[in-house]
Amino acid sequence: MWWHLRAGQVMLQSRTILLTDAFSYTRTGAPWVNAFWISEVVFFLLYKLGGFFALTLLVAVTGAATFYQIFRRTNGNIFVNAFVIILAALTAAPIWSPRPQILSFFILAVLDGFITKKVQRNDSRQLWVLLPLFALWANVHGGWIWGFLLLLATIVGAAIDSLSRDKRFAPSDWKFVAHLTTWSIGAGLAISLNPNGIAIWRLPFYTANVSMQIQEWASPDFHQIEFQPMLWMIFLLTITAVLGKPKTNWVDLLKLTGFAYLTFVSERSIAVFAIIAAPILAEWANAAFDNLKKDFSIKARQETKQLFPEPANKVVKVILVAAIVLAALGRAYLVSSPAEVNKNLPAGAIAWLEANPMNGHLFNSYNWGGYLAWALPQTPVFIDGRADLYGSEMINEWWSVVDGTPQGFGVLDKWNVQGILLEPNWPIVKLLPTAGWREVYRDQTAVLFARGK
Repeated sequence: MWWHLRAGQVMLQSRTILLTDAFSYTRTGAPWVNAFWISEVVFFLLYKLGGFFALTLLVAVTGAATFYQIFRRTNGNIFVNAFVIILAALTAAPIWSPRPQILSFFILAVLDGFITKKVQRNDSRQLWVLLPLFALWANVHGGWIWGFLLLLATIVGAAIDSLSRDKRFAPSDWKFVAHLTTWSIGAGLAISLNPNGIAIWRLPFYTANVSMQIQEWASPDFHQIEFQPMLWMIFLLTITAVLGKPKTNWVDLLKLTGFAYLTFVSERSIAVFAIIAAPILAEWANAAFDNLKKDFSIKARQETKQLFPEPANKVVKVILVAAIVLAALGRAYLVSSPAEVNKNLPAGAIAWLEANPMNGHLFNSYNWGGYLAWALPQTPVFIDGRADLYGSEMINEWWSVVDGTPQGFGVLDKWNVQGILLEPNWPIVKLLPTAGWREVYRDQTAVLFARGK
């Protein structure tokens, strides 16, 4: 979140879109593919309006709007559908945070609903909407690549479905596939309608080594309970596919397997899987529920009389909704308090640096680069979360330092580093006192070293 906030602040102050690095001393002035500039401006404006509380509300409202888009597509038993939606929300929760990606999640939910409806109705009208949608998406977040993967799965799946015995070579089906392919190519061209131009296409395919113990780039750790709802979704998909016996649908199969694969490779895609899988799971679960009722001869429960008259029911509903809203606002207020926001950040070390400015450069933890750019803007960072900007060269240099290698000490000399701010558990922390560095600050979160006496 932090370097996005800082970028929004810089752009509003300068009245220009930030397309070069302005936060580091290792890449200063280098071209930066900024696919988030609209989101960054919005985030900073919200911060100015209501601080972290406003950003927290954005996270909550975006989540509610995203899963509402999915829920309104479901048919059948409302309790089955509600269960699936809540499970999908729990699956997405680990990475649902105040970052531009939450806007991508919402756009993806809207796109999936739109394309699914078009496939079901074999309707090629209004596919032109893809052009402005992807043009906007390319200026909001780099997650537009998920949209193209969704379109690809739909095109291939629809083409395979058209080869089935009852639909083989139906002209209307091939006409729809052709139109969807054409408009998808047009959407690919519309991606270039952003300040970065065609350079934005390198963003999702850039081969920088970003697996630097960054949790979201690794595969999900299913030993952690927060990631297990994804397993529950997969198990339920398997069970309901057997019990519900859905008709073979290659579009759904390709979407499920493709986005599940992305998530198993990197947990950063787990919300995308939840969004794509939820409507499919709801359909299969309802079919399984109906089959079970038939198998066990369960009759539908007769309509019961209302306990209270209708006016009283309306009052009860208003009270319940008000209670839920107040509880949600209270929760948002608590999690957005300064103490909670700074709980795992080097706020104490930042306060020390503000009171004791250092000459020369500061070497920092990768995880804290964005926070330093926001909280200590007068001090350029060594690295931050923009892995595509820094590339393998700088990432490898960072690794050599934190691992305490001889090459790493050479990197510190190369960049005239006079201060080092890291988590206390890195190997170099134990070596610094014997290499001419003195510890000037330490707490449970961070340790700060200065060069020389």
